[in-house]
Amino acid sequence: ELSDTGLPITFGRWGALRKILKDELDGDLVSIVADSSDSGDICGYEVDDVDGYVTLRTSDGRPLEERGNLVISAEGIRSTFRLLVNNDRRSLSPDEKAGLVAADIKDSGRVNVKAIVPVDMSPEYKSGYQYAWFAPDGGVGCFCGPAGAGSTYWALSIADSVDKESGEVSRFLSDDAHDDLPAVKDSVLERLKGLGTTDCNFAIDLVDRTDPGLIYVSRSEESSSVGPDLTSSDGKIVLVGDSAHGMSGSYGQNPALALEDAAVLASCLKSCEDGLGGALERYSKRRVERCLEIQRRSAERAARAMRGEEAGEDVSKWIHRWNVED
Repeated sequence: ELSDTGLPITFGRWGALRKILKDELDGDLVSIVADSSDSGDICGYEVDDVDGYVTLRTSDGRPLEERGNLVISAEGIRSTFRLLVNNDRRSLSPDEKAGLVAADIKDSGRVNVKAIVPVDMSPEYKSGYQYAWFAPDGGVGCFCGPAGAGSTYWALSIADSVDKESGEVSRFLSDDAHDDLPAVKDSVLERLKGLGTTDCNFAIDLVDRTDPGLIYVSRSEESSSVGPDLTSSDGKIVLVGDSAHGMSGSYGQNPALALEDAAVLASCLKSCEDGLGGALERYSKRRVERCLEIQRRSAERAARAMRGEEAGEDVSKWIHRWNVED
């Protein structure tokens, strides 16, 4: 709440946020490799022995034109560079990467479905607040809240079902079904209506009014660990966002943590009297400590939700009273 933290709760499209951030970057100083249509699948990097600059290489061995003295990895939870940092490597073959990703990523047994609808929340809901409801068995979580003037977001977290006799796990949506968004909408409505309660009617109404083309579907995944370092031993790679700490989204803080990363990294680089290496070491230490704490609290919250228990401790104030210099 604004009265508790002094900060408003804001929502925005990732695409719009990325454009704002990109526009603020100095094109003469920063290259965004993801925007290169021929960047391919990056598998590693080389460091020039003369000038110390980094050249990225694709899985077929091609070097990219972009060079720099520091690579900031924001590739997401399947980050190649997190694997390089964690294993103290400069390159990985496709097979090596696939094996390490399989060992590094944990599936939480849930699928997340969400969208933003161009309607205001119903009058019975207090303005500016987020709402949540969990099925008694923890199998379904429903969330909604304001997403700017005239818009409302909704999000559902739906657990896999497990056969009590055979133990066989059945996903609510198979991976192949994620792209058939009209069918996803129909399946979600059928699942919600099948719960047999009016407590989730707010979610049913929002889903029903959603253009299927605006629905986003993803498995709930997290990396098995955070750290111990977010920078490479040669000081050429630094991890931010889900590349650094892909974790349970139980508190909805993953995008906010990425922005925190950027702020802390900028602060450390701005005051790097002991050089780039010292700045990156301080960044890594500060972010690992905070992210491990949020990971612990998020995992506890997710486990309680799966068991159908109350959310428990409200850590919102602790999250939002963070200071970039802490």
